[in-house]
Amino acid sequence: MELGLAGRRALVFGSSSGIGRAVAAGLVAEGAMVVVTSRDAGKAAAVAAEIGAAGSVAVDLTVPGDGARAVADATALLGGLDICVVNTGGGKPGPIMATDGADDGAYQAMLRPALEVSRAAAPLLVDADRPGRLLYLTARSIVEASPDLALSSVFRSGVNALARSLALELAPGATVNVIVTGQFDTGALARFEAARSEHEGRTVAEVRAEHVASIPLGRVGRAEELADVAVFLCSDRASFVTGTVVRVDGGAVKGF
Repeated sequence: MELGLAGRRALVFGSSSGIGRAVAAGLVAEGAMVVVTSRDAGKAAAVAAEIGAAGSVAVDLTVPGDGARAVADATALLGGLDICVVNTGGGKPGPIMATDGADDGAYQAMLRPALEVSRAAAPLLVDADRPGRLLYLTARSIVEASPDLALSSVFRSGVNALARSLALELAPGATVNVIVTGQFDTGALARFEAARSEHEGRTVAEVRAEHVASIPLGRVGRAEELADVAVFLCSDRASFVTGTVVRVDGGAVKGF
């Protein structure tokens, strides 16, 4: 299937590792010109070279103004912008009553940068002849309550609401969609499992086994499996898909 991504100009946030890197690599493989981002300028440049991206930008999305600056830098580097993939960090794990004092940090990590980047990128993506693509990578916590990730539920749900509003505001000049990510074999999952292991006094293997048992497909995912869906949503083939939430989770969410 020809996806029509050759020559499309894309900025992928959080793309020096894990799911973000897989999305960036997937877009490059389809002929897109991609800018990789990371807090670490050297790491971003190294990954860009490894996957054949057009370039890299260092950005710390928790710093107000840095996200908008990254959009401007990437647009200058690419000569325009057609695709923006918003992928932010997470917040402190735990239930609401155990995360007192972490609210501002979670807001600064998840919701505020999504708003900032969206406002900066949206005007560049709108095109009446060939609509741009704005895609958000979120988490299961926006569709199913998770006591372990209560602040994620609060602020990532805000990102979902942001995306739904923009899908209406930007149509028909751009599409806006959300991917709910399940459990993938990445460094982020390993860190989360290690934190749970320490907090609960269990082994990491026991925590991983619990995760696997909760997934009907019987395994955690590969980052490339999510990237394939993201690349499709960024492509010309997804021209009639907007305002949607797509779950890529091996069937883990049990709701309708």
